[in-house]
Amino acid sequence: MAFTVRFIKQTEVKKEKTILDIAESLGVKIKSSCDGKCGKCVVKVLSGNVSEPTKFEIKELGEKKLSNGFRLACEVVVLGDVDIEVE
Repeated sequence: MAFTVRFIKQTEVKKEKTILDIAESLGVKIKSSCDGKCGKCVVKVLSGNVSEPTKFEIKELGEKKLSNGFRLACEVVVLGDVDIEVE
């Protein structure tokens, strides 16, 4: 039998930062091996105000994944309150 466990961490940011920068400051591990070039730091934005997809995100993820909330943590800038799922 498998169980799902959800951990929630919350913080306040005073200026616009990427999801990856915020996660690192909280000690939340997100797969990544570079800054904006590897496409490994996929997260899901569940709700909230974030920047529009970049050209790299559109190329790497495609419209279907983007429309389902998937984004690259190193590319997304948080613009307001947001809920994010990290795998």
